[in-house]
Amino acid sequence: MLKRTNLKNVGWREEDLEELLVQNLDRLLDEQHLMPLFTERKFQPEPDILALDHTGKLYIFELKRWKSKDDNLLQVLKYGQEYGQKSYKDLENIYFKFNPDSASLIQDHREYFKLDSESEIKEEHFNQHQQFLIVTDGTDFKTRRAINYWKETGLDIEAIVYRVYTTDANEHLIEFNTYSPSQDVIEHEPSNFILNTNYKRNPDSHQDMMKQGKAAAYYHPWKNKIQRIQKGDKVFLYQSGKGIVAMGIGTGVVNKEEYHGKTNEEYNMNLEDFTILKKPMAAKKMKEITDSNFMFNQTLFSVDKEKSDLIWKHIKENHM
Repeated sequence: MLKRTNLKNVGWREEDLEELLVQNLDRLLDEQHLMPLFTERKFQPEPDILALDHTGKLYIFELKRWKSKDDNLLQVLKYGQEYGQKSYKDLENIYFKFNPDSASLIQDHREYFKLDSESEIKEEHFNQHQQFLIVTDGTDFKTRRAINYWKETGLDIEAIVYRVYTTDANEHLIEFNTYSPSQDVIEHEPSNFILNTNYKRNPDSHQDMMKQGKAAAYYHPWKNKIQRIQKGDKVFLYQSGKGIVAMGIGTGVVNKEEYHGKTNEEYNMNLEDFTILKKPMAAKKMKEITDSNFMFNQTLFSVDKEKSDLIWKHIKENHM
């Protein structure tokens, strides 16, 4: 049994928790993929994290290092009242404070989620809905009761509970109950991945992956996704318009290389047992055999062991 502790005892600040979550939002929210708008500035009355999903829905995070209290809930609702009324232009101005080199929020949103002309959204679609998330080390009875009350009224609000442990080797582990719109806790950690090679926008890089037998992503924040792949993970390369075209096993070693003259803008990982399929496995077939609706416009997304095993087995039997 591991020993329970807390972030204060291991020397973490609230800002450290923010950074961890911002870098791993797509792991914290099951089947969601979020674009961070900003993180809290010191001495400013702001939400800890604001983020958008591909539909323009606004996610408002309130983080606490300590056990939650019911006033935490009031704080996030106060932010919801303020930020839920903000227009697209208001959100863009907030975004510019943290991304001064950006041309526009809607353009970056389109690029971040790789939205095509059929799925891209317009300015008026931003911030039509809000999701409230309180991230805390345990919740007390008052907070749980208050959250349940507001949920019953139709408010989109959830508590994400994390727990901190210390091992005998003095390592520190953080466990989150991952949030999902359809369930409260994810019982397993997905550890196999589908990588969109971004063929439509970058066919040369797609060909380089196929030739070198690697999984790669370019520029921040997409390149950081490669660091999620661990040794032994199954990795499927997906080509837009065709389907899975290759697969292999992660080595766990991330290589950082120059890309278009810029240092360390390509993160890649060589794949063992790399295999190019004789014919692609179409997205329709993937959805059919796994009974899942994958979001292929993401750079990298995880699939659980059961689904990845089904895909792997089907490829071995029909596409080799």
